[in-house]
Amino acid sequence: MRELGLLNDAYFEIGVTLAERHLLIELNNCQSPTMGEIADRLLLDKSTISRLISNAVKKGYVECITEDKDKRKRFLNLTEKGKLTLNAFEPIAFKQTKDALLTLNSEEIETIHKGVALYAKGLKSLRIQNKAETNNATSHLIIAGDGESTKIKKIESLGEINNCLIQMGYTLDPYEKKDEEGLYSIFREVVDSGSQFPYECKSIEEFHRQFFSSNSRVYVCHALSGEVVGGFYLKVNYSGRSNHIGNAAYMMRNTCRGKGVGTLLIKASLHFANELGLRAMQFNMVLSQNHLAVKLYEKLGFCIIGTIPQSVRNSDGSFQDGYVMHRTLDNL
Repeated sequence: MRELGLLNDAYFEIGVTLAERHLLIELNNCQSPTMGEIADRLLLDKSTISRLISNAVKKGYVECITEDKDKRKRFLNLTEKGKLTLNAFEPIAFKQTKDALLTLNSEEIETIHKGVALYAKGLKSLRIQNKAETNNATSHLIIAGDGESTKIKKIESLGEINNCLIQMGYTLDPYEKKDEEGLYSIFREVVDSGSQFPYECKSIEEFHRQFFSSNSRVYVCHALSGEVVGGFYLKVNYSGRSNHIGNAAYMMRNTCRGKGVGTLLIKASLHFANELGLRAMQFNMVLSQNHLAVKLYEKLGFCIIGTIPQSVRNSDGSFQDGYVMHRTLDNL
């Protein structure tokens, strides 16, 4: 049912999100799992499962129990409220499926059973395969602040990154005044898209304010023809005793997106930040609906350390969350 989305539209009245329904079902099917075990059952990454469980605990559906011998181990159980909530939506789901099957004859029902089982199996196998490929692409094992291990993807050396860019037909260079027009045109593209930066204004003054603060360094990606195709700024995120944490923002020309160039620019920025003596990189506002960017940052070792609810207004008047994303630079 979870793989096929049969729960999606069943419970408008009881205030339980789709992800929470899946969580309650899995917790009911296994005895006091750890967070890692439930993440494996749901095929979710650590940051996603952490947010999901945190919200479920706040709503009173789930409780975390710490092991006496090892305080780092926490087990999950359904609370009485969680069990009551599960009991509220399971009959609805059952009736939804039953009513649909009653419209079919016995042969059609048998076909549906076999097809659903095979399709769910295929989806699950694919997701497990993708997860395994992601894990195999990691090489450094670090210990996070909560004592749990976290995989960090290897970052190539700066020389290797530059060689990759050259082979693709690009170079990465410090900003010069001649680059302003080309970089500013990309800034306008990005602001107009509404999907990457939260800015509304795309004036040259706003461009200067965002990219050229007193402590920022700007780098530009050129095609071999000299055309500006992308760039980023790198600066200190905080002042005073927190000036060891960096911040950056990246943008690519639309015609050059999806080629892997942006990924190389992010990797290069991490090396530049490290060379400046910065110990970590933090993005203060990654738009939650910019799924490709969030996924890419996570692959490069960033974790979502905070969510700012409804922090960005969309052009249609709706809102989306903003993510604070962070990674250390001591393991490049």
